[in-house]
Amino acid sequence: MVDVVLVSKSPRRRELLKQIVPVFEVVEPQCSESLNKSLSPEECVLELSSAKLDSVKDAFCKEVILVSADTVVEVDGEIMGKPKSLDEAKYMLSKLSGREHRVFTGVCVSRGDALFSGVCKTCVLFKRLSQAEIDYYVDSVNVLDKAGAYAIQDRGELFVEEIRGSYSNVVGLPLNLTYRLMREAGFPLVRWVRLMDVASVVRSKNAGPFELTFDVMFEDEVAYRRFKEGGFITKRKFSSLYGIDEKDILVFEYFDQAQALKITVKRNPPSGDIRDRDIYGAQMHVPLMNYLIPWEEYG
Repeated sequence: MVDVVLVSKSPRRRELLKQIVPVFEVVEPQCSESLNKSLSPEECVLELSSAKLDSVKDAFCKEVILVSADTVVEVDGEIMGKPKSLDEAKYMLSKLSGREHRVFTGVCVSRGDALFSGVCKTCVLFKRLSQAEIDYYVDSVNVLDKAGAYAIQDRGELFVEEIRGSYSNVVGLPLNLTYRLMREAGFPLVRWVRLMDVASVVRSKNAGPFELTFDVMFEDEVAYRRFKEGGFITKRKFSSLYGIDEKDILVFEYFDQAQALKITVKRNPPSGDIRDRDIYGAQMHVPLMNYLIPWEEYG
């Protein structure tokens, strides 16, 4: 299975990408996100989206698919990115009031030296906004991380009278374009299943007050071999799933004779009585048993 990395700070893009690939890594771009407004909107979003990929690509092997995107709003030839202040946000909303604007998102997908890119445009018509409505919105929503100072999925739709084109584009990641580019990069159609659907037993237990052990066990040797050889769970993926440092994973070992994977981690004692540790172990069991793995590929 091809690993996917989203290069983004945006929680909205993270949630949208899950509709294409449920499990992926997220890294923040290591470049300036200032817009070159001397360019056209299409050139502007592609330039910055490409720069985001370039800023991190050396950290990943060539088989990894990297995905990045950037979004701007354009009205009357003026390009709007994220406002730098609440006053600028109010100015942007006043410019959009009662007018049609265009949302452009540039998407870049890379795999090795190959780059696939495209731009999606959506037309949005706003109702005429009163100053009270603008003040209300700026006071109610974190507008500083949103192109054009609004999010259609976060009460911004209250102001939208008409939309022509991709809704997900206005949110920040056009799914149809992103899916097409990922397919061009070799991303396969995949049936994802939970770990508990292929493992006969997934259990966790406390190994003393400072350790927690997970046993992933199979009765089916074919499933065990496929699970092991597919690399569906790695130290890196496990540490990402639980938000822990890899060095805190004390044991990560496959046992062929038992057809099992053993994972032992440092345990952060929960609040409450030490007798609660069995409950804690059961709670920590849930993320692992629900972990999604690409069990079948369709080419």
